[in-house]
Amino acid sequence: MLEENEYSKNRFEKSESITFRMVKPVLDELRGEAEHKLKSVNTLVNQIIKTYVSWHKPAKQAGIGYFDKVLVSDMINLLSDEQIVQLAQQHFKRRINDIVYMLENQTSFPPSFDSTINWIEASGFNYKYNANKEFKTLVIQFDMGRKWSLFFYTYIQLALEYYTITDSQCDMTENTVVIKIKS
Repeated sequence: MLEENEYSKNRFEKSESITFRMVKPVLDELRGEAEHKLKSVNTLVNQIIKTYVSWHKPAKQAGIGYFDKVLVSDMINLLSDEQIVQLAQQHFKRRINDIVYMLENQTSFPPSFDSTINWIEASGFNYKYNANKEFKTLVIQFDMGRKWSLFFYTYIQLALEYYTITDSQCDMTENTVVIKIKS
């Protein structure tokens, strides 16, 4: 999906060729995935490598790990709404600058949704992104329940306030968070 949106920077970037050897079962798996996604193996491998470079490696350096969504959902559902808001505030204060710097190599909130989309794709969440002359809109379907949506909604609200991003709005439903930022 990276090639199909603004996150695939300039399509005319200089490229080079390289040859890799892979064990047949892995290559067969890549071919099957590429066929399923109606893409070439080359495109799929480029996306995999780009995701590693832009998300997996920086996320690891930022201390972001992989957790079972059901476990996280179960844990957060043990908390009250007030505790969830407090948790989001505490985590935001302790980690936002480090995370933004590691993922975007800057200390201000990114004007795009690049790192968020990389995280969403790496985590397997469904999303829709739309950009027009007025707004950039990101709809994330977590399917982890209202309390996770409340946590993420609160976190985004804090980020928008902290980085003084005005003309934006954030909304949530039982399983979805919508972020809309003026272009």
